[in-house]
Amino acid sequence: MQHDKYLKQGALTLSVSVVIGFLVDYAFNLSLSRTLTTHEYGDYKVAYAYATICGVLVLLGGDRVAPKILAKPLANKSTREVGGFVIFFGKIALALSFVIFIITYLSGYIHLESWSANDHHALLWISAAIPLIALGAILSRVLQSAKLLMYANFPWRIVLPLAKTGVVLALAALLEQVHLWHVIVAGIVILAIIVSWQLKVLKHKNLLTLCRITPVSNQPQLLATSIPMMLSMLVTIAISQLDLYMLELLALEHEVGHYAGAVTTAHMIPVAQVSIIALFVPLLGQALEKGEEYAEHILWQGQKVLLGTVLVLSCGLFLSGSHLLQLFGEDFFSANDALHYLILGSCFWAVTAFVSTWLQYTGKGKYVVIIGMVTLVTDALLNWLLIPTHGITGAAISTCVALFLASLLTWLTFLSTKRHAPNSHSVHSGEPGNR
Repeated sequence: MQHDKYLKQGALTLSVSVVIGFLVDYAFNLSLSRTLTTHEYGDYKVAYAYATICGVLVLLGGDRVAPKILAKPLANKSTREVGGFVIFFGKIALALSFVIFIITYLSGYIHLESWSANDHHALLWISAAIPLIALGAILSRVLQSAKLLMYANFPWRIVLPLAKTGVVLALAALLEQVHLWHVIVAGIVILAIIVSWQLKVLKHKNLLTLCRITPVSNQPQLLATSIPMMLSMLVTIAISQLDLYMLELLALEHEVGHYAGAVTTAHMIPVAQVSIIALFVPLLGQALEKGEEYAEHILWQGQKVLLGTVLVLSCGLFLSGSHLLQLFGEDFFSANDALHYLILGSCFWAVTAFVSTWLQYTGKGKYVVIIGMVTLVTDALLNWLLIPTHGITGAAISTCVALFLASLLTWLTFLSTKRHAPNSHSVHSGEPGNR
């Protein structure tokens, strides 16, 4: 009964979050594409993709493992344990973010032979946002684990793109020319405000304390659990972003911007996928405390919701995608074919994502990593072959084929592990991978 009430409230919250969030994010991308040149818009999307993937990397899976590890401390109102968890991964994220910033700076110098930040790619500017992205991710996961979905999702799904849209429109009205660094710096300021607000909410709700924290016990075992989750998430993000990097290398400059418009349009499916999984993951973490057989009900319940949502969204985007693309500009219609392949690929992966999460939470994350690496290599090879002759459509075909392969391999792995699993199986009976 309590689960049903949570799911109803959570479904309503996330439905509003997904729909409004997509519209607001789309408005931001439209305002940005019309304020910047097509080339600069493409640069922004490449830089944003870079910051996103690095934000996942520096946490070493802390955000992914949070619902599983924090289920018991949050239930027992052990705020010191939660604080210890956040501090542990927060320190790691800050240290690795600094290393990435230095590497990005030095890489730019080697390429450009200039120490001036103005001469570097937008990657350098946006690297300053990586620790904030990471901290926001870990705090959101704590709120999500505590079933406070509105506080976890609304700031990032709605407030962030809405605030960025307002800033872009204000800059366009006040300045003769808006530069890319203006947008990035404004975004970093907004990130800092949201992270500070979420931290305040956690303290106000008495879910977290940063004073006299309880240090994380058995840190190597925790990292042995979290890092495979991070690797699988990293590979998933890399697959979705590899096209932008390879188009930057192999295609015309303006094509990156056109492709970014198609990616933004198709992005509603991954947003819905992530939001639905976020709704069920706290329940899954609690259910796995009692064993896999008990948790399977949550898995299939979430899978049904995910499948229905993805099919409706995919059909809607197929019908309206070309009109949405032209909102960016008439020349963006050239990405229409690419959009269709991206929608199809996103659909393939979305109906598999929950099963992938299950494999990670039940100590089989190594299979997800292997599948992800195979998929990433496949995508890269197909991009290399298809982009020079087919441009952005070739990039989209590559992603579609790669995601279909990932979906097929993941389902086969899931069915195989279920067939060979013992009848009674607890996820807490030993080290990860030896269960």
